[in-house]
Amino acid sequence: MSETTPVTPKPCHKCGAPAEVVKAGSRRFWVQCSRYAGQGTCSAIGSQADNRKEAIANWNKIR
Repeated sequence: MSETTPVTPKPCHKCGAPAEVVKAGSRRFWVQCSRYAGQGTCSAIGSQADNRKEAIANWNKIR
């Protein structure tokens, strides 16, 4: 993947809903289902990473 390729999270691997990137602090990112607890009933959440690109890559590996 080139550096200019936009990186976007794939849909949720559990329910198919769109995924969203969450940022907490300056270097804490993860991707979760848009229907994650509090917003719905899905429990899919990716592992934390130091940057947005890595968080999306972690999420996209889950299948």
